[in-house]
Amino acid sequence: MTWSFLTPESHLLVTMSVVVLLATLALVVPTIVALRRRTSTDALAWADQVRRDPAAAWAVDRVLRAVDASCAAANVLFPGAVRITIGTTVRIDVASPTIAPPAPWTATPDGRTWSAPTWALQAVPLAGGAPVEFATVVSFGTDRDDTVLVDLRRVGGILALRGEPAAREALLVRLVEQVQTAPWAVGTTVLGVGTGTRAGTAVSVRDAIAAVTADATPGLLVVSRVPSGEDGRELARLLERPGGRWACIAVAPHPLARWTIEARRDGTHVSDVLGTLQWAGLGRSVPVDPAAGADTTQRDDVPAEA
Repeated sequence: MTWSFLTPESHLLVTMSVVVLLATLALVVPTIVALRRRTSTDALAWADQVRRDPAAAWAVDRVLRAVDASCAAANVLFPGAVRITIGTTVRIDVASPTIAPPAPWTATPDGRTWSAPTWALQAVPLAGGAPVEFATVVSFGTDRDDTVLVDLRRVGGILALRGEPAAREALLVRLVEQVQTAPWAVGTTVLGVGTGTRAGTAVSVRDAIAAVTADATPGLLVVSRVPSGEDGRELARLLERPGGRWACIAVAPHPLARWTIEARRDGTHVSDVLGTLQWAGLGRSVPVDPAAGADTTQRDDVPAEA
């Protein structure tokens, strides 16, 4: 049939085509949205059922002790690590530029990054127990085949989480569990303000500030939100002191935060400082029972993202 404005059959054909197109869109678009939502939700639930590999923690411990031992053997003061990437090569973004690292390390021309083959670090003789230097080091996830760790106290202030509440909660649980169970963090104090009992010993804002002020031992403070007013400013100032041994994670974004990391339900988190990392591979020390189901509801003490 030849189409023409003058024939009713042509108008009917156009109308039917439009109806079919709209019906297809009405079916396909909601299906795509539903599939994307289900994929992200399943990623979060799956991650909570993965048990952390105990051997992985001891492998990281071996690397950290080798860092300390290599510096001690050469009588070199370790400048501190902001980020440590462990793969076939170990790379350290040091807190203070140093162009003369001990063997087997080499440094970039600006002295900001040290690197050494992992096999070379395995040959470094160890001495003594776990170094206190790494008492607040945690793994933040993986980048392809590499594990990325951060020394929380070297952030130099508050590290804040943003994103969906369930994803923030999942990342927080993994970070706190590492500080509580990692062999290099034995003895690190963990305090929580407004977080219930899931983030260490519950304390008041003033008690938390007093602990950070005293700086008597390495510690991690977890707050549901950065305190308002002068308390928040004082806490930020204390955490920014050079040489301080305390770190702080806030479970909600805040202007006073030095770093902000967006946790996502697909098992990744994104930030300007770390890029995109896969947190879901970190696993849980005590996995969630699939029969019980993962708790992805918003907690009263964790505010929704502003």
